[in-house]
Amino acid sequence: MISSIRKSRLATLILIILGCVLVFMVQWNASELLAPLHLQSKSLVRYILKCLLSLIPVTIIMFILHKPSAIMESLGFKGSILRGLLFGFLFTTPLYIGFAIIGHFNAGLTLHSILYFSLIPALFEEILFRGFIFGQLFRVGKLGFFWAALLPAVLFGLFHIYQGHDLMSSLAAFGVTMLGSFFFSWMFVAWDYNLMVPISLHFFMNLAWGLFIVEGTGNAAGGLASNILRAVCLIFAIMFTVIYDKRNNKDALKFPVFKL
Repeated sequence: MISSIRKSRLATLILIILGCVLVFMVQWNASELLAPLHLQSKSLVRYILKCLLSLIPVTIIMFILHKPSAIMESLGFKGSILRGLLFGFLFTTPLYIGFAIIGHFNAGLTLHSILYFSLIPALFEEILFRGFIFGQLFRVGKLGFFWAALLPAVLFGLFHIYQGHDLMSSLAAFGVTMLGSFFFSWMFVAWDYNLMVPISLHFFMNLAWGLFIVEGTGNAAGGLASNILRAVCLIFAIMFTVIYDKRNNKDALKFPVFKL
């Protein structure tokens, strides 16, 4: 007989998967759902409404899993916003320095493009993939880190596969963003489930691609130089986090990895 704990974990997994299916269904049918509003395809209002509609299934499932007063904390909105922004900017500094050297400033950058391509995707995707899918599988479902991070990583990769212009670049975009998802999930755990850390990292990484024109612009996979710079940012962030954890005896990095 399945134990009550196992039932709870299984129920959590089923609810998360159901939520993922519903979110993707809303995303797929967003054009039809928003058609009566007659909004332009690249309208900022349309994009925001599409994200909000997609988060409705997430909200419903969070109400099933938690008391209303615990929902925001469970999603990761409990930590310092300023601290999250500071770490995000600090850890992506090598990207900006490198892009300034190998690329050139994008004179056509607008507030609309910053919101559309950098801020809103960072907020929406981190709430969905980190706070909801990974966070609930890891914190509520009690799955090991790898298994809890695997589903959002695959879905995160699929979310960006459209950025490739052929099979190989699409697969490259999938692989790069999938690895990035594991990194964001790890940072989420390492910094005491402060969702502002991965949101900030995501935003500043996106913003770098908008501020500068470099090889691979417009493709999540990027070029060789840009990927080297991204790797430098990841290594810098991981090293800083590990050193900070040890010096402050936080033990935030001691968690199960492959537990089922």
